[in-house]
Amino acid sequence: MRVRSTCRMPVSRATVTILLGILFGFSITYYLTALKSLTNPIICGPEQQIGGFDYLDVISQRADADVFTRSQSLPGHRRGLILVAIMTAAKYVDTRAYNELESVHEDMPLIRLKGVDDTYPPQKKSFAMVKWLAENMADEYDWFLRADDDLYIRGEELALFLRSVDSSKAHIIGQAGLGNSAEYGLLALGSTDNYCMGGPGIVMSRDTLLKVSPHLESCLQHMLTSHEDVELGRCIRKHVGVACTWNYEMQKLFHNNQSAIKESYAKNMKELKDAITLHPIKDPAVMRKVHLRNREIKLREARAKRSLLSSELSTAKAQTLVRMTPNRTNDLTPWEYINNNKILFCADRVNCPRHTVDLSIRTEMADTITQLFDEFNTNARQRGRVLQFQSLQYGYMRVEPTKGVDYVLDMLLWFKKFRPPNRTTISVRRHAYVQQTFGKLRSLSEGVFRSNMRANSTLIEDPTLHMIMPLRGRAAIFARFAQHLKSICARGGDDLAVSLTIVLYSSEDEMENRETIEMLRASFIPVTVIEMGDVSFSRGVALMRGAETLPANALLFFTDVDMLFTCDALKRIKSNTILNAQIYFPIVFSEFSHESWSENDKLLADAFHYGRGRGYFRHFGYGLAAMYKADLMDVGGFDTKIEGWGKEDVDLFEKAIKNGRLRVIRVPEPGLVHIYHPIHCDENMPTAQKDMCHGSKAASLASIDTLVEQIAQYT
Repeated sequence: MRVRSTCRMPVSRATVTILLGILFGFSITYYLTALKSLTNPIICGPEQQIGGFDYLDVISQRADADVFTRSQSLPGHRRGLILVAIMTAAKYVDTRAYNELESVHEDMPLIRLKGVDDTYPPQKKSFAMVKWLAENMADEYDWFLRADDDLYIRGEELALFLRSVDSSKAHIIGQAGLGNSAEYGLLALGSTDNYCMGGPGIVMSRDTLLKVSPHLESCLQHMLTSHEDVELGRCIRKHVGVACTWNYEMQKLFHNNQSAIKESYAKNMKELKDAITLHPIKDPAVMRKVHLRNREIKLREARAKRSLLSSELSTAKAQTLVRMTPNRTNDLTPWEYINNNKILFCADRVNCPRHTVDLSIRTEMADTITQLFDEFNTNARQRGRVLQFQSLQYGYMRVEPTKGVDYVLDMLLWFKKFRPPNRTTISVRRHAYVQQTFGKLRSLSEGVFRSNMRANSTLIEDPTLHMIMPLRGRAAIFARFAQHLKSICARGGDDLAVSLTIVLYSSEDEMENRETIEMLRASFIPVTVIEMGDVSFSRGVALMRGAETLPANALLFFTDVDMLFTCDALKRIKSNTILNAQIYFPIVFSEFSHESWSENDKLLADAFHYGRGRGYFRHFGYGLAAMYKADLMDVGGFDTKIEGWGKEDVDLFEKAIKNGRLRVIRVPEPGLVHIYHPIHCDENMPTAQKDMCHGSKAASLASIDTLVEQIAQYT
């Protein structure tokens, strides 16, 4: 017997509505959460000022760009964290404001404001930019940074800082200013007024931007000074009711170097680690250096974090100062002793037993100590105490080639307690044991490496190696050079194309040289002759004349008539020289006087033997160099005012080092041999050149072993 129930629970319309609302709410929440994880802010690329992180959008003032339309097209249309607006001028767009961005990213929204030119001071430009941001971008971001084109911004640190501040309130953040010593009291500021200095950057919340925007035109018409940052701060103070952040720490976070503007951060970047922005950086090359330094800091932090996480694994080995146990006496790596961070004592190098600590070691040790004290002072505020570095008394350092670098540091420290009633400062001495571990090896193919190095270049490398050689007289030596070049080219293969440019001076045996040139041409070697006539010999002038005849993408190899070379050496020259990226100064093997050779050395058939008594690698010589013509011109070329022997090569090498944009490769090249010849030093040449000539002459006479044997005969 079945019984069918006829009872139904009554459900009101309001209850159904509530249930549907809850279900709809959960669905929307889930959808928005998933969408948030999939969407990112607009990324326009890490401009030369920007640390290159995913928190920023960048706007500069040039040409028309519909940034607002682009931002509206974002999936979900959520607000980004911060927009960086760079105020620049037309003459700086391709250098300061655009240089680094162009090398990393192809696209950047550029805005040309109507009715605004590059008049300085830029009050109208600054106010118009803020007005444009309020009218077009206020609904797209929580924060807005007004930046100059000589400002470096560490994107990740800026984002981390701003996420700790309530963006819904009115804020203006930066380094507070009252004017320099000459302007103090003359800027019409009240006793409680200040302004955010424009150089290190001004950060405004969305609320501040919206509230000040309607009053910008009025403020522009009633300015009391010519400083746009002062007037912007005055306008915000009057109409928004907030002033720039009064905080001593802002001097570090928004750093402004007023001491030496032209050399700001070119050599010393110690402020970078604690800063969010650095100002001013006028030179794009320095901007790139700062950016690379910032990347190094982030890489070091990532490696330290990885090491810490690895040590917490159950399979991790216990930390120990013994990285490897030597099985032989030769396996034991000796330590080097550093006295007060100034003098290094060592036992296994040429400049031992003592020498001044190299700049690279001092810099690395300073970074190590800074990182060490950062770890010491973790949570220092909560603990109520802090450690500060005073000085290094002494230290030990050694490099384990397969492991890393070990330090033992004896330091004087300040131990400070800053919580009452136990405030105290004590000088203490402590030992620190530090290990730096090398990262994993990373290999790149030559094609990928060259492509990465030439990321900014638009030129195509000429595959031909263009040898440039000045020549005056010395017909027999030139004939030897030509015969050697002929044999090298005959077995060089299709991947070695060589041409020769001879800058020819008049001489008594000029006709013999011309016959040799024709012999080379008959061997299908391209030879170009530049006639110099009967003028004073200048190697710098001759090499520049030879380079002038070739295109910007030509690979130049400056050589001398006394040189012999192998086919492999010429191929290495091509491999080690990269257009717009790398130049090559090989260290050549230079023969001693043949009179000092042993009987066995004299019996050897060719020049490519490297016994101690036969010759030496001339580490002080820079005469042979390989670079593309565009890079030669970029570094400034040879000094054509130098006449006679020497110094022009050293001058070019120093220019290349100071250039900063090109990597310089300096390495011994056994395939380049300088054949000995007697050196004559003209006593009438300038003192510096004469000293260099005498030094080269003395170094080339004989090996130290041979000289000791000669002296021993008379003792």
